[in-house]
Amino acid sequence: MAAESDAFEFEPDIPQVLTPVRLQQPLAEVPAAVTVITAEQIRLWGAADIPSLFRFVPGLFVARELDSNRQSVVYHSGGVSLARRLEVLVDGRSVYKASFANVDWDQLGIALQDIERIEITRGPSAASYGMNALQGVIHIITRHPADSARLRLNGSFGSEQRPQFYVSISQQGAQQQSRLSLFGWREGEHGGYHADAGDQGGFPDLRQVRGLNWSGAWQADMDNELRWQVGRQQLQRDYLADSQFQTDSPQQTAQSDLGWLRWRSQRSADHEVQLQAYWQADNSEVDYHACAPSMAFDAQLSELYQQHPQLAEKLGYGLLPLQNPALTSSERSAITQLYQGLAAGVFDAAQLQQGLGLTEALTAAEYSSAQQIVQRAVAASALDQMLCGRGDLDVYEQRFDIELQDTRRWSEQLRSVQGIGLRRDQVNSATYLQGEVRNDQWLAFVSAEYRPATHWLLSAGVMAQYQAEQDIHYLPRLALNYLPAADQSIRVQYSRSRRTPDIAERYLNGRAVLTDVSSNYLNLNQGGLFISANADDWRDGLRDERIQAWELGYFVHLPQAALQLDIKVFREQLDDLIGSNVTLSSASLVNEGQMTLKGIESQLQWQPLVNHNIWFSALRQQRDCNRAGELALGAESSVRLVWSHSGERQEQMLGIIWDAGKQDNDPGYAAQGRYRQQRLLARWSWRTWLGEWSLSSEYDALPEQVLYETTPRWLNRVGWQMSW
Repeated sequence: MAAESDAFEFEPDIPQVLTPVRLQQPLAEVPAAVTVITAEQIRLWGAADIPSLFRFVPGLFVARELDSNRQSVVYHSGGVSLARRLEVLVDGRSVYKASFANVDWDQLGIALQDIERIEITRGPSAASYGMNALQGVIHIITRHPADSARLRLNGSFGSEQRPQFYVSISQQGAQQQSRLSLFGWREGEHGGYHADAGDQGGFPDLRQVRGLNWSGAWQADMDNELRWQVGRQQLQRDYLADSQFQTDSPQQTAQSDLGWLRWRSQRSADHEVQLQAYWQADNSEVDYHACAPSMAFDAQLSELYQQHPQLAEKLGYGLLPLQNPALTSSERSAITQLYQGLAAGVFDAAQLQQGLGLTEALTAAEYSSAQQIVQRAVAASALDQMLCGRGDLDVYEQRFDIELQDTRRWSEQLRSVQGIGLRRDQVNSATYLQGEVRNDQWLAFVSAEYRPATHWLLSAGVMAQYQAEQDIHYLPRLALNYLPAADQSIRVQYSRSRRTPDIAERYLNGRAVLTDVSSNYLNLNQGGLFISANADDWRDGLRDERIQAWELGYFVHLPQAALQLDIKVFREQLDDLIGSNVTLSSASLVNEGQMTLKGIESQLQWQPLVNHNIWFSALRQQRDCNRAGELALGAESSVRLVWSHSGERQEQMLGIIWDAGKQDNDPGYAAQGRYRQQRLLARWSWRTWLGEWSLSSEYDALPEQVLYETTPRWLNRVGWQMSW
């Protein structure tokens, strides 16, 4: 088997990680809190998807944003739909989207079964990975093709219509190895109308993925290796509809492509060079059918919206009740008389303001514009006329990234990693951007590790990052580790990080446009809804989100007791938070959020008996924020406990997930307005000559907590796998 060469080797009895500072280090010497999830744990825990694994990590919270039917992962605290402060890497390839600053966990382009391990750096990591690593980094590392079975089959079927399949074929040669993986899964049902926070038709639940990934490696000699990945994935997903506009639930179909290369050369025992380049593209098409009053597509109403948004909304949407068959004749008459009176000039601007309940006075020009708009509709007897057509929320984005990294040991006391890189993001959307936007980022980084004495280790790093229309930002990290023994340490770290506004936050120019429209008095072949949003209204005043973080930690690894413990005391101060989503009706974005997070978290791994393992993690924190939305996902107290046993013929697992949030938020879709989780997990598998069979079960004690999940009380899954 050909293994990847690493620049520096350590004793194998202490777990090793590479992600936190880009230098391979034993966990005792890492200047940050790190969680490692191995392929064995993925199998034992019976996770059906990647985000489910993070439920066992201290400080990480997983939920589903029900409007878009996407999963969200936040660290310590955040909004369900604003999970944008973690950098996520797959074999060094960033899957953090530049368009809307998020990670789509259904579009990673890899199969769960191909993962070797996941390294999670719990804390700001901008000094190593740039401004998007505001609160941490999740690095998913796939198996080397040489570590793959020649043929592997895997399938499962779960309650609530959840089938899953995986097939991989590998080729093993003396200098070249490759693996072709086919994978797919489905959850929920297709079709139906889902709107009004689930009151109509319930919540959208369809998520379906099919993909392939070809991974390969070629060793030119003992010191040089080339690795590659090529993949394609297709996604289908339902969205929640806006019942005031959309007459069916939007359907998303997306295709993701990737190409990745990494060349690694061991120049000497103390010097390694790595060149990595990748391209990835996501083509997301979201189609829907919609209807609105024809007057809402009047071009003059769009101009009025720029001058007096409240007046335009009252006029455009004030006709919607006429479509309600339950409306009484007197109510219908009151609406039509209001519009007819405005068209005839029966009342003045002050009376119109009072009649519509406007909080802002009207100018003479605004009153005149409103009168002209209504006069056209009244003259055509079209107050109750609806304009219907097809709309889309399509977004195409691609990224090209190239990075050169140089790792050196300068002496017995000093080693470092340094590098430069260029990333180009291109996003094209007629709906959100009215065309294409391109963003180039240049970066240079250095991380150094210096050992001034036997028991002391100093780590420092800085990232310099530049992009158009921005100043050069310097993102530092400084840490000190005291090692009373080789397998334990006390660490102190200070770091600063930033998150730049994403492309949509800086360049939004959006409007809903319908094509193939129905007959209308405006004689339109296609129509743009009067509501629009443009980043020109806030771009100059928008700043980076910022964080300053302090950490005091203790790590110990006791091989004789088969125990590993990490404890972290933290304080994070986040400022200039952008506390709202970018939508087609966004009126403004401002940096008005401030959040303070402080507390303690711990992680324990223990093997009390042979083949018996205990995983325990806990969090106790205090969260303070001037925006309730930032406290929606997260808890003041959190506990995860997993016991697993791996025998020659059988495996068992029992787990507990318990979260208790104290923040009373806007209840939204939830029966309770605070985050809570109470779940029990179990898995049993047995090996036979026909393969390995498994039964997994999850019990949700709070199935009514639908703001964050729509899982039933019981979720069961039967699985099978076999390898040759």
